[in-house]
Amino acid sequence: MSKPSDALRQVYEQRGALEYAHLPDSSSALDRKFERITEVLGRLLPCEALLDAGCGDGRYLAALRSLGYVPPRVAGIDIADSILATAASATAAAGVPAELVRANLEELPFEDEAFDVILCTQVIEHLLDPIQALRELHRVLQPGGVLLITTDHRGNRVSRFLNGPRTMLVRLLRLRGRRRRVHFPHRDFERDEFSGMLHAAGFSVRRIETFRFHVTDAPAAIQRLLNTVDRRLGPHGVGDILLVVCEA
Repeated sequence: MSKPSDALRQVYEQRGALEYAHLPDSSSALDRKFERITEVLGRLLPCEALLDAGCGDGRYLAALRSLGYVPPRVAGIDIADSILATAASATAAAGVPAELVRANLEELPFEDEAFDVILCTQVIEHLLDPIQALRELHRVLQPGGVLLITTDHRGNRVSRFLNGPRTMLVRLLRLRGRRRRVHFPHRDFERDEFSGMLHAAGFSVRRIETFRFHVTDAPAAIQRLLNTVDRRLGPHGVGDILLVVCEA
């Protein structure tokens, strides 16, 4: 039986060909998202079976080698073959054996309680039925297993303030959306709203925080400064990205 986001496959195949055609380079100090998520992921290791639900170009699976531990079972899913091809190259280059499967997060092709750690980063906001996806993540996670999930934060007050003049200019000139080559669903969540969704799916929230600030198209020096500020602040509630660690 098809799920709502099955209809998006061709959109993401196109996005994969345009935006995921090359191996990821996340070594730059500018990539605060990769830095923070891998830091938290490293704290959840070791584990027996890890799933990256919506693995994209495979950068987090490939990072397992540098984190010092590759679980006996490593799996990743994404909805587009074009994206999975890059993930396969990334994991092979890093020497991380990974089971990569094309699938919709709303209907995962795994048995119940198959994994003890699941990573799902910047995926849930692009689905047509995010609640069903959270239920599926809960189904394939072992009791007491841990889900590390991130999504876009509607309360990103610092970045909205910093980008305010640019946002107003874009609206005045009616330029919104012109830079996006592929159009796909995208939403964001308030902190309490997302926590409530996780509880409704059966999860117990262990920790919730936000991180990262940004200025669109800013010079590298500005982004480095914002990253430094974010690191020194510690956990806060006004960043771009919601990060939640929860248990089944």
